[in-house]
Amino acid sequence: MLDFLLHADAALRAWLTTHHAPWLDTIMLAASAIGQAGSVWLILGAVATFEQPKRGGRLWQLALAIVLAYVLIDLILKPGIARARPFEALLDVRVVGDWRPVTYSFPSGHACSAFAGAWVLTLMWPRVAPLLWGLAALIAVSRIYIGVHYPIDVLGGALLGLGVGALVTGGRAWYIDGSLPRASALQGPRAEA
Repeated sequence: MLDFLLHADAALRAWLTTHHAPWLDTIMLAASAIGQAGSVWLILGAVATFEQPKRGGRLWQLALAIVLAYVLIDLILKPGIARARPFEALLDVRVVGDWRPVTYSFPSGHACSAFAGAWVLTLMWPRVAPLLWGLAALIAVSRIYIGVHYPIDVLGGALLGLGVGALVTGGRAWYIDGSLPRASALQGPRAEA
């Protein structure tokens, strides 16, 4: 079963990375760059807090989720699993751009922080949730497209990111005073006012 999954993973990666266009290379490189170290999520969290200062406590949840994602992925799982990146394991891999990460491949740190960030920011800023999840998906897929991850790396990172987001928030966002909102506060932007 594992052999079948790894073969399917390699085949899907090969198929996804053969559909390149210069304009798409630019978009995917940009998506990958803004996802580095969870920076785009922290910037969006700061914007959400500036728009409504009451969200400041939630910004701490976001920062905690990004740090926890980093520790889990880069300090524990990647070294423990030690899966080689596609460009190290295969001869025919084209890497878009000049940057080749030196860490291991599984799971994807970009995908983990993207999905953890989208989870927390959805609680902070529910009215832009579709854009947040779309951005998380774009960042995750960009890692396959540019040639530095396999699809299973990204899927694993995304699932771990959802877990980190749920763990850090407990499914709820904090108020600036540290209290939890009523359940209705999670149902839409009107509850944020």
